[in-house]
Amino acid sequence: MKKVKLVIFLSLLLVVSACGSQPSTTAISSSQPAPAQVRPEDVTIKLLASTVNNNDEVAPILKTELDKLGYKLEFKTPSDTNVGNKEVLAGNYDALIGMHTAALNTYNEAQKTNLVEAFKTTFAPNGLFSRKYKSLEQLPEGATISIPSDASNAGRPLFILQSKGLIKLKPGTDPTKTSPSDIIENPHKYKFKSVDTAVLLRALDDVDAGFLYQSLRIQGGFKLTDALGLESADAKDYYIIALTRPELIGSAKLKALQQAYFSAAVKDFYVKKYDAGSIYYSW
Repeated sequence: MKKVKLVIFLSLLLVVSACGSQPSTTAISSSQPAPAQVRPEDVTIKLLASTVNNNDEVAPILKTELDKLGYKLEFKTPSDTNVGNKEVLAGNYDALIGMHTAALNTYNEAQKTNLVEAFKTTFAPNGLFSRKYKSLEQLPEGATISIPSDASNAGRPLFILQSKGLIKLKPGTDPTKTSPSDIIENPHKYKFKSVDTAVLLRALDDVDAGFLYQSLRIQGGFKLTDALGLESADAKDYYIIALTRPELIGSAKLKALQQAYFSAAVKDFYVKKYDAGSIYYSW
């Protein structure tokens, strides 16, 4: 009888030991890695959108489009593009929309920086306008023409005049580094007055004709058809770009920003904002 009790006791002991050796369900689940959490900074795009080509007004549209793609847009209008460039370089913002390629190249060269183009956006052909004359043919001999004072834009009105056969520039002249000193033929003896961008519109009162950016043209009450001469849409160096730091090229955030910019909603904004023929798209 004692032997039977001993056998039963040992059998129960083995069962209890076997049960105790089974891994705990709770232990298994607690050892699994937690689901990866998306950090806010990974889906937040910080953008500086300048007033050039009304990108400050485009930014709210971009915000809506990026929401659809799962991104959050934070945007601000910089006081000027040079300040904006420094903010992007410092890593405070991911991109700036407001400079063209020529201006970016000039900035990088002067500041020894390495900002790069992420994608092109729009191009608004600028032109020569006058409060006194209706055509370039009406300009008198020795007419004074105002041009932008900054190096990357000074050549733009000169190439318009050359396209009309009124002056001739040195062969192979870089459009982004052209000045009146590059003129080799000036049969009408035009004089050129370098003017700061801020006073280009006001300067029209004191010259025979002058170069105006699209925004200044609209501000001055000129129609596109009032232009004495316009830039060609082939001026690829003057398309407004989104610029960024080299390490962000190809990133998901910038791809999303480009997708949002190339949307029908952005194009619809420009169709309503600008008169026909006054804006070109890179997409």
